[in-house]
Amino acid sequence: MNYEEAMQWIQGFSKSGSPVKNLDRIADLLNALGNPQEKLTCIHIAGTNGKGSVSEYLINILKNAGYQTGSLTSPYIKHYRDRIRINSQDIPENILCELCEKVAPVATGADYSQFEITMAIAFLYFAQEKTDFVILETGIGGLLDATNIIKKPLVSVLTSVSKDHMQILGTSIEEIAMHKAGIIKNNCPVVISPNNKAEKIFCQTAKEKHCEIFIPNESLCDRKESGIEGCRFNYKNNLYQTKMGGNHQIDNALTALETVHVLRENYYYCISEEAVKKALAETVVAGRIQVLQTNPLVILDGGHNADGIGVLTDLLSESGIDSWIGICGMTNTKDANVAAFQLALVLSKVLCVDGFSGISIPKEDLQKAFIQQHALANTIELEQALPYALKWAKGSHGAVVICGSLYLASWFLNQE
Repeated sequence: MNYEEAMQWIQGFSKSGSPVKNLDRIADLLNALGNPQEKLTCIHIAGTNGKGSVSEYLINILKNAGYQTGSLTSPYIKHYRDRIRINSQDIPENILCELCEKVAPVATGADYSQFEITMAIAFLYFAQEKTDFVILETGIGGLLDATNIIKKPLVSVLTSVSKDHMQILGTSIEEIAMHKAGIIKNNCPVVISPNNKAEKIFCQTAKEKHCEIFIPNESLCDRKESGIEGCRFNYKNNLYQTKMGGNHQIDNALTALETVHVLRENYYYCISEEAVKKALAETVVAGRIQVLQTNPLVILDGGHNADGIGVLTDLLSESGIDSWIGICGMTNTKDANVAAFQLALVLSKVLCVDGFSGISIPKEDLQKAFIQQHALANTIELEQALPYALKWAKGSHGAVVICGSLYLASWFLNQE
């Protein structure tokens, strides 16, 4: 296969695959490939929000400490290959093609999802390259997620939980949390992010499975500064700085710090404070409150559920900037009315767009949702939105925020 043929083959599978009731299908696929996952040392991460940032902090911490670190994340931001990386480097095209040729003969039929195929490729790649660690993010949920095929991770990490993918995981925080808690394995340490709505359920499951539980101690954290350009905080007598902005990034950083504590204390890995501090200060996750330019200020954020958009609106309201113009687009799998209610509180003007994804909400429907919240909202063609917003921001001494969907964030990043 050449690269184009490989991508056509991968995209020939549907995003969700046929319904999953157990992990037999992915188990059979991996067994036919020699069970590469059994050669990997994994840190398994589940959660609704924050898992991408926690993953990226850990990738950079371990890389700085001298470890070769693979990562499987989702969705991709710029292109498919950025889902599978070693030490932050995308899987090369030629290796992806070679591994597709190995998977294709055993992945017959249409039942598999793109995620299952991607994970099989990633596991083969990480095993082939003999990575020291794999940072493994769940796709959706945890209990029946394909990544849960791994038997015994070094540590299970659980980030914040909110209402998302409710058609699959359930309509309440409790139901969703039970799915996420499915990654907790017997006698494996568990790290739970601070201020977690699902902490009670996670702790209960962890205790039932005889796991040691680690939760960042808020009483030992002094949050000194939190803004668009980053955060400063003191934790356990160490001063840390993040490049990523928003108070929630302190929660994510604390979760990564507790995970590092487990790796040091439970498994005796050598990870210096210098490696940790450098990683926190340099880590940026594309599409997560990402500063694209500063004059005028343009922020890109892919938050799409209530909690994700809530984090963004908190940051905008505390920014000291009076006038924000939003370029907003959403997909039909998310609640536009909830998003419009939240964003209307902080945006002076909204430009509604579509066309960035095959499942984007028509811009006219999104405009109606904003108008119902008494917001000044207009529709605009996607290609014209940023030039218009920049002109408006310069004239009003304001700033621009692009928000509503990771697909929208990906579209803008691919225009660079």
